[in-house]
Amino acid sequence: LGQKIQVVVADDAGKPEQAVSVAKRLASSDNVCIMLGSISSPASLAASQVAQQSQTAQIVISGTAQRITTQGNPWVFRSAVPDTKLAGDLADFINEKFAGKKKVAFLYVNDDFGRGGIEGFKTRAQKYGIEAVADEKYTRGDLDFTAQLARIKNANPDIVVEWSRYAEGALIAKQRLQAGINAPFLGSDGAAHPKYLELGTPSVNGIYYATHFSPSTVSGNKTGEAFIERVKTTLKKEPDFVHAQAFDAITAAIAAIEKAGSTDKTKIRDALRTVDFDGARGRFKFDQKGDPELVTHIVLVRDGKETNGRR
Repeated sequence: LGQKIQVVVADDAGKPEQAVSVAKRLASSDNVCIMLGSISSPASLAASQVAQQSQTAQIVISGTAQRITTQGNPWVFRSAVPDTKLAGDLADFINEKFAGKKKVAFLYVNDDFGRGGIEGFKTRAQKYGIEAVADEKYTRGDLDFTAQLARIKNANPDIVVEWSRYAEGALIAKQRLQAGINAPFLGSDGAAHPKYLELGTPSVNGIYYATHFSPSTVSGNKTGEAFIERVKTTLKKEPDFVHAQAFDAITAAIAAIEKAGSTDKTKIRDALRTVDFDGARGRFKFDQKGDPELVTHIVLVRDGKETNGRR
């Protein structure tokens, strides 16, 4: 609109109480016209209450908890695909890639992230007649998964679906080989963190996982390819999924301001509902809840590197 974009940065440290504090400052004393963040679901949910009270649009960057966009808050949007859709899309992929394999074992962290992912998978998998033959949980921070993996092996599954963050996921990848489990392993977006490959290779070779973005899955997407090159030039490394989520959120914010023709907060909120553009992860627009209408990327780890799992 002929004005220079000014970025105001505040660190919530991933803590809900701190997210409330910084969101209040951004919305009031800094008087921002839109807020981008947070990274974690709890901090994003906490900040969303401030977004509603101050009537400032918020685009959550990387929080995947379903309730972020199902709590009836009209001021909240999200760049990340929610965990329930990621898991459901993984069920679709299994039905396509491993047709005829119906016996699935579950291994997951016993918190909102893990339970939400597995429930999302089960809901979608029902239509394919997929049957759960084992349902194993663990507590975040656990290091030994041999008991759960032994029970999974005894259940003789066709497929193992594991919903973990990268640290536990890398350990599970190693211990499943020690347990002699040969069934295909499919994991969550927690495995998409660069540390997963760093900590888990070579044990993670052959594992599939759902992700929001990977340089290996953007072939043909000119915006995504240009985005990768820009990050390589600027940051001297390949982008990960959070870079892509942030890029699309920023693009949506600028598009909404231009479409609104104003920095009025309500007009920007309304314009966000109609933005439609080519993003780093594909064609980007928000659905009625405020979630992005994107196709989940599937990665297969080969030789310690991400490759396109759909090929």
